[in-house]
Amino acid sequence: MSSSDAGVLGDTTDRVIDVHCHLATPQTRELAAPHARDEYEPYDYYMGADSIAHNAEMFPSIRAQLAEPAARIEYMDRMGVDVQGLATFVSEYFYWTPGPLGAELARMQNDKLAAAVAEYPDRYSFFGATVPLQDIDLAIAEMDRAVDELGAKGLQIGGTIDGHNLDELRFRPFWEAVAAKGVPVILHPSGYPEGQRFTEYFLTNCIGNPLETMVAATRMIFSGLFEELPNLKLVLLHGGGYLPFYASRADHVWEVRPETRKSIPDHVPSHYVRQLYFDTMVFQPLYLRHLIEVVGSDHVMLGTDYPFDMSETDPVGLVDSVEGIGDAERNAIKGGNAAGLFGLS
Repeated sequence: MSSSDAGVLGDTTDRVIDVHCHLATPQTRELAAPHARDEYEPYDYYMGADSIAHNAEMFPSIRAQLAEPAARIEYMDRMGVDVQGLATFVSEYFYWTPGPLGAELARMQNDKLAAAVAEYPDRYSFFGATVPLQDIDLAIAEMDRAVDELGAKGLQIGGTIDGHNLDELRFRPFWEAVAAKGVPVILHPSGYPEGQRFTEYFLTNCIGNPLETMVAATRMIFSGLFEELPNLKLVLLHGGGYLPFYASRADHVWEVRPETRKSIPDHVPSHYVRQLYFDTMVFQPLYLRHLIEVVGSDHVMLGTDYPFDMSETDPVGLVDSVEGIGDAERNAIKGGNAAGLFGLS
C-alpha cells in the first residue's frame, strides 16, 4: 500500500492526538516488588551501568510529568498536542507477578488512567489499558471492565509475556476476545529478552525495543493470527520497529521457504500490514515518508513517547516536514486516524 492509494481512516478532526505516551502508577511497584523476576524485565536487566546512572538523574527530572496528569498539560501545549491517548508505563506490566496480584495492579493502573481522563476530558483519552496476561481469564475480565466500565478505547501490552511469545496458542483466547471486543491493541515492548549484547550504549532501548516489536509482530503474522482474526487491529510503536522497513524480506522468504507458509498459505506477510497501525516515532522526515509509502498514510498516527528523553519533542513539525503528502494526509496522521481507530467523538 502506498500513500497515493490510502484513504483517511479517521474523521476530519483538527485535533492533534498523541497515540504514544505513558502515565505511571508508582504505588504499584511496591506491591509487585516481592515477586520481582529481574530476568523478565529485559529493558532494565540488560541495561549497562552508564545507562543506569543516567536514568538515576533523568527519572527524578520527569517524575511529576510521568505520574501526575496536571503536570503534563504545559508540555503538551509546547508540543502542539491537543489530546494524549494515555497508556500505562511499560515498566509496570508486572507479568511476572501471580495472576490475582497482577489483576489488582492492572485495576489500579486502569483506574488511575480513567480518573485522569475524567478530570481532564478535553486533554486526555484512555487508549492503553493494561491487563494481566499471565492469566488469560483475568486478562479478559480486566479488558471487559476497562472498556465497558472505565471507557478504555484500547489496550497496551508488551512484546513477550513472562518469557512467552504473543503468537503462542495459550494467548489465542485473549486475541479472540480482543477481536470480538473490537478494540485496538498497542504493542509496546520493555526491552528485548535476549539482550546480552545490548548492555552498552543504551542499546537496550536504541535497538532492543524496536527489535522486540519486529520479532513479536512478525511471529504473529507468520502464525496465522491475523488470518484467523481479520478484525484484529494492532498498533506498533516506534514506527513499527524494523518491520515496515524490511517487509520485502519476509515476503521473499514466504516465496521460497515452504515452512513459512504453513499458517498463511494464501498471502504474503505484507498482506497483513492492513491490520497494523504505526506511530510517527522515527525522528526523521525521510524515514517517516518511507513508512507512509509502505503502509499508507491512513495507517500512521502521531506519537511522542512522552515524557522520556527518547521522546519526539516536535511531533507536529516532524509530520509537517514530510515531503510529498497533502494537507488531508497530514491532518489524518496528526489526529484523524487516531480519532477513527480509537473511536473518539
